[in-house]
Amino acid sequence: MNKTLCLFLLAAAAALPAEVTLSEAVVRSWEIHRGLDSRKLEEKSAAIAMETALRQQYFSVHFSGGYRYGSDKVQVRMSDFPFTVGAAIPPGTVILSAPSDTVDLKLSLLQPLYSGGLLGNAVKLEAARQAAAKALTRLQMIELAGRVKASYYSHLLFCRKRDALSFFLAGLEQHLGKLEDMYAEELARRTDLLEARTKADEVRLSLQDVEQLVAAEAVQFKSLTGLEPQEIEPPPPAPAQPYAAAWEHFLARHPLLLALDEGARQADIQRRSVAAAYLPQVSAFAEVHYGRPGQNFFVNDWTFHVQGGVSVALPVFNWNRRSRDLELAVIAGRKLENQRADFIRESEKSLRQLDRQRQAIETKLGLLDGLVAMAGEEVRLKERLYEESQIDHADLLAAMAGQERFLSTRGELLAQLELLKVNMDTLAGKCEEE
Repeated sequence: MNKTLCLFLLAAAAALPAEVTLSEAVVRSWEIHRGLDSRKLEEKSAAIAMETALRQQYFSVHFSGGYRYGSDKVQVRMSDFPFTVGAAIPPGTVILSAPSDTVDLKLSLLQPLYSGGLLGNAVKLEAARQAAAKALTRLQMIELAGRVKASYYSHLLFCRKRDALSFFLAGLEQHLGKLEDMYAEELARRTDLLEARTKADEVRLSLQDVEQLVAAEAVQFKSLTGLEPQEIEPPPPAPAQPYAAAWEHFLARHPLLLALDEGARQADIQRRSVAAAYLPQVSAFAEVHYGRPGQNFFVNDWTFHVQGGVSVALPVFNWNRRSRDLELAVIAGRKLENQRADFIRESEKSLRQLDRQRQAIETKLGLLDGLVAMAGEEVRLKERLYEESQIDHADLLAAMAGQERFLSTRGELLAQLELLKVNMDTLAGKCEEE
């Protein structure tokens, strides 16, 4: 018997869904969200681009080859020589000094020596882009975590509304049973019985509406995390974050602010790169050639030869493109500054509003605790008074409805308080799961 009971308990435990924390649900949402994966790919792409820019400062080696055929060739007459050639060569003789076709295979090495800071700025530009990509990835993680938590607490809010209605309906059904017994003994009027039944049906209709909201939010939560809200272990109430701390965190660590700062840095680097592009670009080169003919056209054989030197490039005239490129970089920087200022102003307003809502809800909860206790006592008192025929039935129903309203409001406010905390953390760029 004991063995059978043990096996039954083990099977029942295996059948129950394993509870996971809300933070684990957030991590699962990060794993299954394709948009976040795309952001990580953008971050990886930026890292590769930075590596490419870094390698541009090193030497590069290229191989090339070519074949050329010419219908005309170089001809040299004896009279072209400024000195006397051997008597064996008659005057006016033509010497063919080049073949009709040439082949050249070239292995070249190029090493930048001086770029005016152009190559170094390219590395800094890609580093800034990589940092901005990381900040935007973190921003998407925080926003996704906020959506998961908001969905969970919205589901909890609807569940508490449903529980309050169910509690009210249970009280009505219990009261309705008493009324039916009293009506059978001709101690209650039929109108009282009809009022109670009508009120119970109204509550059932409201309960159906709330059940639909609960089911819809459960679908939303599962879409985000792959989990049912019932599988989540109810988290303890999170401590309220003071406005000053939230604002300080926002200014110091919000990912979008960091991304905008990196964007402004990119605009500044771009401006410096434009200036550097109009400085001399100096490179050293070395080439190994193997071709036919070589440098000596008089010997039509395959030969090796080496070339090397320094090349200098400097823009001279391009219709004042430099000033236009600089102006574009300045405009891009100013646009980012405006975007940053607008974002800070709007975020400060929203954060202050959320903080005041939080304070108002905490004040209401303190008042509702007393109202719920008094409403319960009022219902018990009026039940006795109604049974003694000292008050009208409508007074009793009003007291029961008042108790339900206070209980429902209190449950909703508790869930709304957690929702506000989630919204404040998301707005401040804070995420515990990071």
